This record gives sequence, C-alpha cells and structure tokens, in this order.
Amino acid sequence: MATTLDNRRQSGGKKVILAEPRGFCAGVRRAIEIVERALELHGAPVYVRKQIVHNEHVVRELEGRGAVFVDSETEVPDGAVCIFSAHGVSPQVRGNAAERNLTVIDATCPLVAKVHQEARRYARDGRTLILVGHADHEEIEGTFGEAPDRTVIVQDADEARQLDLPADADVSYLTQTTLSLDDTEEIVGILHERFPRLTGPGTDDVCYASQNRQNSVKSIAARSDLVLVVGSANSSNTVRMVEVAEDAGTRAYLLPDAGHLDPDWLAGVGTVGLSAGASAPELLVEQVVQRLAELGYADVETEVTAVETVVFRPPLGLEPPAARAVDATAELLEQVSARIEELLSAEIAHWGAVDARAAVPVEAVRELVAAGGKRLRPTFCISGYLAAGGTLEDAEGVDAVVAAAAGLELLHAHALIHDDVLDNSPTRRGEPTVHARHAAVHEESGWAGEARRFGEGVAILAGDLAFGYAHRLAGGLPAHARAIWMHLGTEMLVGQHLDIALAAEAVPDADLARWIAVGKSGRYTIQRPLSLGAALAGRDDLQKAFEAYGLAAGEAFQLRDDLLDAFGDSAATGKPAGLDVSEHKMNLLLALAATEDAEVARLLEQGAEGDFDPAALRAALLASGVREEIEKRIDELVTTARTALDAAPLADGWRERLGEMATQVAYRDR
Repeated sequence: MATTLDNRRQSGGKKVILAEPRGFCAGVRRAIEIVERALELHGAPVYVRKQIVHNEHVVRELEGRGAVFVDSETEVPDGAVCIFSAHGVSPQVRGNAAERNLTVIDATCPLVAKVHQEARRYARDGRTLILVGHADHEEIEGTFGEAPDRTVIVQDADEARQLDLPADADVSYLTQTTLSLDDTEEIVGILHERFPRLTGPGTDDVCYASQNRQNSVKSIAARSDLVLVVGSANSSNTVRMVEVAEDAGTRAYLLPDAGHLDPDWLAGVGTVGLSAGASAPELLVEQVVQRLAELGYADVETEVTAVETVVFRPPLGLEPPAARAVDATAELLEQVSARIEELLSAEIAHWGAVDARAAVPVEAVRELVAAGGKRLRPTFCISGYLAAGGTLEDAEGVDAVVAAAAGLELLHAHALIHDDVLDNSPTRRGEPTVHARHAAVHEESGWAGEARRFGEGVAILAGDLAFGYAHRLAGGLPAHARAIWMHLGTEMLVGQHLDIALAAEAVPDADLARWIAVGKSGRYTIQRPLSLGAALAGRDDLQKAFEAYGLAAGEAFQLRDDLLDAFGDSAATGKPAGLDVSEHKMNLLLALAATEDAEVARLLEQGAEGDFDPAALRAALLASGVREEIEKRIDELVTTARTALDAAPLADGWRERLGEMATQVAYRDR
C-alpha cells in the first residue's frame, strides 16, 4: 500500500501530506498476531482480557474470528485460553489467572514488560516509585500493581509539585511508555528539582513509536492547514498526536475512520496532514486517503521523518511453522535465562540469610544480566550446537549447551563489570555502572572512606563472583568442551591486559590492536562459543570453518564497536560517546587511523607525552576519512566470514542463518 500511496500524484490542486512512520508499531503488530495465532492453534473461543490494542476496528475484526473480549480474567471460564493485552497486567491478575487454571498467553509489549521489570527492581531496592502517566490507563494500572505500597502516580506538573514526599527521599520514576520525551519533560524536570536523589530509566525505555509518531505529526503540521489522525478515542498515543498538532498551531481532529470525515472541516484547507496512531490499521488510512481524493485532495506526498525496523517476536510456541527450526535458538536462550536466574536467586537467598549486605554483589550481577543486552556469546554457542546437528530432543545435549551458554553470559557479565571499572565508564545500557552506582550509595549514605574506592571494590568483587559462577556452570562440561572454555577465558583476560597496557603507553600498534580484537571479540565472542556448541553436539570437524568465520566476524564486530565509540549516538549505545578516545585506549580504529593520517598520529604522540586532547583527536578522526576505510574493511570481513562457511557441513538453514548473524553483528547501531 505504501507504494500505491507514494506514487498517487497529480499536478496542482489540493494536497495530502502523509506522515511516515504512522500506524501499527511493533508491539501492536505482535499483539494482534498473537491473537490470530492463538485462534489458529486453539480454535474459538479465545478470551482476551481488555482490548488487545486500543482500536475498535481491530477489536471488531478479531471478534468476528472468534476472540471474546472481557473486562476481567474472572469472566473467563476455568481452564480456557486467556490472552493478556499489549498494555500489561499486575501480578494480582496473573495470580487470579493461575487460580482459575487459565492457559495464559502474554501479549504484553516488550517495552512495557521492561518497565515492569524496573518497577520490581526499584521496589526491591527500597525506593519509592513515582509513576508518570494517566491513572486510569491500563498500562499504569498494571505497572502500579508491581509495587502498590511503594508507588505514587503523577499525572501532570501540578501533581508533581504537590507530591508529599521528603526532599531527601530515595525516589525513582518510570513513565507510561506511550508518552514521549516531550510529554514527560516538564514533569521529570520538576521531580529532579524537588528530589536531588531521583533516579530514572534510560532513554531506551521511551516508546520509539510514540516519539516517532509525535515527531512526524509535528513535522507535517508545520506544512498543513489541517491535520487528521486516524485512531480510536481511547488510544492515548492517538489523542496525544492530535494535541501535538494543535500545539504546533494547526487545527487537528481525531478520525476513527473515513466515515467520520466531515467535509466542512476542509473549508479553506489547501493541505491536509494525515497520520495514524500506533494501534490504527493501515487499511483505515487507505480509506481516508480515498475519501480525501473524492473530495478533491488527489495529490499525495509522503514525508518520512524516521525509518522503523523494530520487530518483536511472538511468544514461544506461536511462531509460524517455517520459523520454528530457527526459533530453537530462542527456546534455548529462554532456558539459559532461567538457568542463570535460578542460580543467582538461590545465591541471593543463601547470602541474604547471612546478612543483607552479603548479597549485594550477587544482586549487582543479577541486575546487569536482567537488564538485557545482545546475548551474543550464548547465542553463538547455541547456534554452534544447532548448526552442528544438535537437537532439542537430546536432553543431555540441551542440558550441556544451556549450562555452557549460561556460563558464557556470566563470564561476559564479569568482563563488563571489570571493563567499566578499567574504562572509568559511568553508564552502561543507559544505567549507572556497578561501580558508579555503589560509589553513589556510599556518598549518599555518608559512610567512612572514599566513595570511588568503595564503588570499585564492590564492582571488582561482583565481577569476581560472576567469574566464579560462570566456571561453576561450566564445571560439568565434557573434557574436550572444557578445554575450549579455558582457552576462551584466558584469551579474554590477556586481551584485557593488553588493552590497558596499550592505553598506558599511548602508542598505536595496529598488529597488537588486531590481536586484542581477535582475543576479545573474534575468539571470545564468536569463534570459541561456536566451537564450544559444536563440540557439545559431537562435531569437532567444524572447528576450522568456525575459526575462519569467527575471526572475520569478530574483527568486524570490534571495528563496529570502535566506530560506535568514536562516532555513535550515546542515546542508542547506552554509554558515553568517545569513551575510548577520552581514556586514550589504543583500539584498532585509532591504530589504523594513526598509520593513515599524520594529524591523528601527531595527536596520539602528543598524548603519549602527557598532553592529551580528546576533542581534537575526535575531530581529526572525523576529518581523516578513516571511517569510510573502516566501513570498507568491515564489508570485506563480512564477505570473508560468509565464504568461510561455503563448504562446511551444517544443518539445514544454518549456513544462511550464520551469514545473517555475521551481518547483524557487523552493522549494528549499539
């Protein structure tokens, strides 16, 4: 449809400016797909608690296919299938469903689920939670239910000013995901003024779809005489889009469908801006475009303000048949997460019984792991197992690969925690690093000693614990797999040491920097995990192919990491931009740039003599053209990685899948 709308142009006359992006977001697509798949698998009726998404057209269509929408899980017959809507539910609702023996399918948007997770964390830390949003919205009701005794809801700036909490309270805030940064800026600003110890989520908690759609409406409003936003009146993000257009000085209306378009609105209007809320189907937009054409607005222009590529997977068991073989990876990753959570929960309970302070470093590890991340090492380990012919039916093989993958994730937690100390990094994934967080706790508590040393001490010990837990999980691996494991850990640690040695000497060494990239990324991130998985499937014959693939893909991964540090967006990466440059780390990018550009070499030499200028070095890197050269090198490495698998005897579909994974790690944006 997009092509049809984009190409329907005529010269002169009245015009429609079509906003892009518009309509369904990834969370809405996923939720609707879940209901459709549930109907296919279980047959009608399938019960849905509340509207699956806030759009009457979608609800009516799904009702016609056999979905039954109810206001409460208590209305669902015992033992029936019950789907939770995209807006999330409270623990009490989940408990009610369990008591009724309901088969629950959770369609909660992953962005909302992340907010629930953070609410639980803040409550566990003993902090008061300020929840910014509309009190009667289903999402707020669900999040509030995670910690009702510790949560207050703030709906507007006046309520923020009148909030009855002491100024020195330990408070954190979370926001309704359908609110944009613009929506919450004033409220959060007031909270920061009133509560100096306020903490909050990273920028990746903001719903990308709400922000993008508001930005696009703001853009088309500036060029339009009238803005129409397709969607239902109970859709919070749709209503807000209308308000954004009005705030920009343009008359705007919410439009449920083409039948509600009043021709009188168009009197004196030359240009109509058109968008749709995140829960409005594209079909409704098409019908409005057709109706506007009938009323003389036949010229359609699309204005693109962002390109959305986010896709959220449906829950396990609801994938289409063609995807199930590949989705074995996701199923095993779920088991990896469960294995780690089981281990760390038991450890926290054990040490917490001794003294609450004894569990603090374990909790730090758990929080880092729970915060998510790319999970590259577990993914490559599992992929090696499956690509080598390992199956989900082999209980012994599955147990071994899950243990190995869980160990890899904890080994990486150890590396990240220590890396942040070595790099003096204040944030990771948009949140304070372990050492920064505990230094702040020390300072706020007025404890004796130096806050920085305390924070770093907690971080070092937390990293050591993660290292120990990783080896505990790997301890039961077969001897040939354990040998790969030991090489992997050793190479990573030696690479870390060489990393700080080069930073201290401040002398670029391209050959050594490439070896570090191989040790810390090529082998540690990709090749060794792949080989470990293959070994657990009994396939040592794949080691050579996986080494060639892993070293090439790993160097590409490290080069991308260096580019993101030098030129990336800190809001996307979750850590400060230019950190390697500021800490004069001689990474592969800097080493290669120094061999190609005299100004970069001069500044590095100047830095080695004690006169280091990070700003000037970053400017020189930008001017050097090294970025383009590195991009070409990454292209070559990805081709090498893909070619390395051409003759490898892999299970069906895995040559293509591993090729895609090499592309993903090489061209990521965070």
